[in-house]
Amino acid sequence: MSTNSDKIKRYKQLAVKKPKYYVSIGNIYIEEGAFKAATIYYQKAVDNGVLAYTVLGDTWGYRSQYKKAFDAYTEGANKGEAECFARLGFCYETGYVKIDIQKAIEYYAKASDLGVAAAARSLGDLYYFNTPIEDSEIENVKNALKYYERAFYLGDIQIAKKIGFIYLNNEELKDVPKAIEWYEKGLSLGDSSLNFDLAYVYLNDRFVPHDYEKGLTYLADGVKHNDPESLYMQARIYEEGWYGIEPDEKKYIHYLKKAANLCQDDALLDLGYYYYKKGKYDDALDCFAQCDLDYVGVYWCMATIYETKKADYKNALFYYQMAMEMDFPDAIERMAEAYLGDELGLEKDEKTALKLFKRAAKLGNAAAQYNLGMAYACGYYGVTPDKDKALHWLKQSVKGENPSACLQVGLYYYYTVKTKAAYKKAFELFTDAYNLGENEAIINIGLCYLQGNGVKEDKKEAVKCFKTAAEKYSSGVAYHNLGICYENGFGVRKDYKKAIEMYGKAVENGEKAGLEGIKNVYLKMDKDKNKL
Repeated sequence: MSTNSDKIKRYKQLAVKKPKYYVSIGNIYIEEGAFKAATIYYQKAVDNGVLAYTVLGDTWGYRSQYKKAFDAYTEGANKGEAECFARLGFCYETGYVKIDIQKAIEYYAKASDLGVAAAARSLGDLYYFNTPIEDSEIENVKNALKYYERAFYLGDIQIAKKIGFIYLNNEELKDVPKAIEWYEKGLSLGDSSLNFDLAYVYLNDRFVPHDYEKGLTYLADGVKHNDPESLYMQARIYEEGWYGIEPDEKKYIHYLKKAANLCQDDALLDLGYYYYKKGKYDDALDCFAQCDLDYVGVYWCMATIYETKKADYKNALFYYQMAMEMDFPDAIERMAEAYLGDELGLEKDEKTALKLFKRAAKLGNAAAQYNLGMAYACGYYGVTPDKDKALHWLKQSVKGENPSACLQVGLYYYYTVKTKAAYKKAFELFTDAYNLGENEAIINIGLCYLQGNGVKEDKKEAVKCFKTAAEKYSSGVAYHNLGICYENGFGVRKDYKKAIEMYGKAVENGEKAGLEGIKNVYLKMDKDKNKL
């Protein structure tokens, strides 16, 4: 097999008599990324009468020499090279020169008349996306259809998908039989991706009375041709058990992986989430990195993986910021915490942190609502204490099932309001807090049982609560409360020795009040001895 240098040498010899071979040399250099060399040979081709102005202009464009590209297209158009008219339309549409949509339309139309399918498609796109100003939007769509159909008959079979889509979804032009007709035209000419579109039509009642057999047949053909959309739909069918097919996780993952391997974005997203939930974080990151969907969930998952599993705080910060820019409340709250100073490495800035907590709180993030409530309660971050605002945000956080907020609002009802109804509400909130993961709340539940506030007095149940907090969570406060129970015989047999032991453990676990408890027990023991 000849090397490129051998080909170039042979083409140079042939080009002496047949200048079109200069184009072949230019093409080789393009493949190698040698755009400057390609330009030289394309220029030689046109200098010798070959209509190669399109590739010459394209190559100048690759080199960011847009004026020279435009000049090449103009010269080519003047000499009748059809593709150059299409390129001039592109220049006027996109700003290679001063944008002039009317000129873009004129040049695309000329290229279309000369048989350039891509120009007809581009002209259709201009109308479809309402760039030209017509009397009505529907007139634009009608013009788009006219040029899309021309593109199809000029050989752009993939445009059948867009034509079918318009007839299927545009309310004023809706014509389902015509949509099916166009899908079948494209399919008959080899666009196997249209199996998916036809399957979609027949599997959905909103287009035609559903025909699962026909729809699934088209889908099977799409799967057979490795069409990414068909593979993804097949995966979803096995996940959800649609159309009379039994759910099958193994098959779901099989087809999901096949679709993802073909870079189907929804499949990459779903597979990434699947790996994330399974703890396969490297695989999840790989899927998310390939996914082109600008989706906040992707950024959030990537951020949490980089932070908690990879300790890659630079990347974690980047993706938290991406999610925050999309107004994702959890990301905004996390960035607020970062501005208070943590491993993400941001310079401490309480003012910015407060601003972000407020933003996330208004968007419904329960953690931010809790932090904002505590700021107003305690005067954190330079905030002027405000009991009403504190209660407002803490109660909002309770609605979001934030365990710490449940505890704090419960404490407010228990120690500040102190009515029968308030005690009952406090007990409910302490219970919610504990069930949601606030371990400390079980101590407060125990106090409710001990004092009979908000629940029927049950000192034995109180002791159980204190023991749970002490033994499971090493709570100094819980050990102290157990000391009180053993000292006074609340729910257990009075036992000074056991009380001293519990008070001692309270001190060991940071509850200094245990020292006073020990002192009091010894005083009682001395008093009892004196009585004897």
